Amino acid sequence: MLKKIIISILVLVVLVGGLSFTPQFAHLKNFAIWGKHTIHDYKTHPTRLVSSGGAPQYWPLDSNYNKGVISDSILAIMDSNDTHAFIVIQNGKLIYEKYWDGYTPKTLSGSFSAAKSIISLLIGIALDEGKIKSLDEPAGNYVPHFKEAGLDKVRIKDLLTMSSGTTYKESDKSYFSMNAYGYYGDDEEFMVNKMAFKEPAGVHWEYRSGDTQVLGLIVEKAFGQTISELVSERFMKPMGAEADALWLLDGNKKHEKAFCCFNGVAHDYARFGQLVLDNGKWGSRQIVSENYIKAATTPASYLKDPTENGNPVDYYGYQYWMFNEQGHAIVAQNGLFGQYVYIIRDKNAVVVRLGESKVVKPQHHHQPEIFTYAAAALSVLK
Repeated sequence: MLKKIIISILVLVVLVGGLSFTPQFAHLKNFAIWGKHTIHDYKTHPTRLVSSGGAPQYWPLDSNYNKGVISDSILAIMDSNDTHAFIVIQNGKLIYEKYWDGYTPKTLSGSFSAAKSIISLLIGIALDEGKIKSLDEPAGNYVPHFKEAGLDKVRIKDLLTMSSGTTYKESDKSYFSMNAYGYYGDDEEFMVNKMAFKEPAGVHWEYRSGDTQVLGLIVEKAFGQTISELVSERFMKPMGAEADALWLLDGNKKHEKAFCCFNGVAHDYARFGQLVLDNGKWGSRQIVSENYIKAATTPASYLKDPTENGNPVDYYGYQYWMFNEQGHAIVAQNGLFGQYVYIIRDKNAVVVRLGESKVVKPQHHHQPEIFTYAAAALSVLK
């Protein structure tokens, strides 16, 4: 009897172990190894180097560097929200910076969905260089799964504006959700191939990380390079990044997790904001066309928001967010747990906030804390 029990246990272990290496169950194996997602996942997940090029262009210090005062009440909120880094740049100069909990200007931190905006910029470059013909081009021209019935009408523009109309459900946190396959799986294409038709594209806005992952596959196909190589060559090196970055990969190291997972230092996150602030230009080099930057940072108001009585979308463009604070229009890269890059045009300023704040009920699709960080920045800006 004991022998039979032992054999049965061994068979079960082998069976479970074998299943964990199949696409349907691999994410469970990886979850057990990698653990719950944090902004420090670059320490445990597979990564690919995003080289800085080793020629840093350090931010010059403003004459009022760290002289600005953020009120105690706002600082208390920033503290309670587990802020790790907060920097403000105006007129191309560092005017304020503060770090908490052992963070320094050299500490890497994960972006989560703030990386979506970087993917958008790569799409812009692909469009500028003719590597994709048009934003109205079908996604199926690059991603075979999107040639299927229903998905064949999904355009690149629909993916950029979170209006693909697919079954990807961001709010599904179950162990067998597309979210789970995307973050913990062995192959991002397996997750993408699970996306199916739900409704016509280009009508309703619905936040879907899957849309950005499809954009990532389009970028890989259009350029014939990895996302990490492209971000290094097109952004990090010409913009004089201060540190090498890392991008998380799927379990088999096939693809970058395009919907998230750039890991860089605060000063380098600010470079992506400065690039947008300067309309796609870095110094004398036009990295992304001004036309694309303008379109990317303009709300896709032709879309309807089904969660707000079908009102026009006034808060999202091509993987960029928009909001207002104290009469200032702000464009933002937003990431889970409070990873933010703000572009405040009328102040000629860029703001970076990194940290580990809790996710709470959103206001008009924004975490309420974003207004606090904007107010903090405005209090030190000239």
